[in-house]
Amino acid sequence: MQFSASTNTFYPDELQAAYQAAGSWPEDAVTVTDEEWQVYGVGQPPAGHRRGADENGHPVWVPEDPVPLEDLAVAKRDEVEAAMEDELAKGMPYTMPNGKDDVVQILTADRQNLLGLAIEARDLQAVGVTDAAQEFRAMSNMQYPMTPAEMIAMTDSALGHYRALLNKSWTLKDAIDAALATEDRNAIEAIAW
Repeated sequence: MQFSASTNTFYPDELQAAYQAAGSWPEDAVTVTDEEWQVYGVGQPPAGHRRGADENGHPVWVPEDPVPLEDLAVAKRDEVEAAMEDELAKGMPYTMPNGKDDVVQILTADRQNLLGLAIEARDLQAVGVTDAAQEFRAMSNMQYPMTPAEMIAMTDSALGHYRALLNKSWTLKDAIDAALATEDRNAIEAIAW
């Protein structure tokens, strides 16, 4: 068995004549042992490594080239965005006026609905309505009657929860940008939701 450092490929001895006839036999091919073939040709590299060549042209495991910092930063921003979306999809745990724990949904359309309910609740308050004049449907699909004040309190809490998640996302993205500016790979890699 032969190995070429320039092509990073193994070549069976019995095919050398055919490669030479085609003009594609690598000039740097060296004979390798069966053990080298088993380890580097058949075997899998350790995590974070790939096949390369040593100074004599024999196969060895070498560390993979690191991902460019800009690509790493983009991947980390994508991770932060995905984590933010996951958190939004979970909603906000909330104890309803009847004492039952449920979840207030806070995805984009949900936040728009909450704002609409809060506006309606303020309008009801403005005309003196204080009883449970509105109903809210939670993630469990249960409906909860609420007074205007309860609706406003729940909406304020949900929007506050959303803003906290958004602020966390912005803080992490700012940290990614700062680490990228100082070319601090370890700092970028360490950022997690």
